[in-house]
Amino acid sequence: MSKSNIETVQLIAQYIPNEQRISLLKSLLEVYGSIYKTSKVTKISRPALYRYLASDKKSYPNDEITARLLAALLEIKRSWIKDQLKQLAKDFNELINKL
Repeated sequence: MSKSNIETVQLIAQYIPNEQRISLLKSLLEVYGSIYKTSKVTKISRPALYRYLASDKKSYPNDEITARLLAALLEIKRSWIKDQLKQLAKDFNELINKL
């Protein structure tokens, strides 16, 4: 991924809601099938991944971690993640129009 793409992904990550961040992580986990593989690909520690996935605690990935998740998903599910981001943008625009 080029430097400009990385910067773009980091900017996009700032606007992703917390619950959507968790669903991105779950989607990546489905692709790789294990916390270990997901951890290796994203360079996010396994304890952090378990913490984000815990149902009783509300711990969400920060912007940097979310950018890593997006970058990993762009590598393997490019069209799917683009569709997800477009839907988020559409939802955001609808909220703005309600103002």
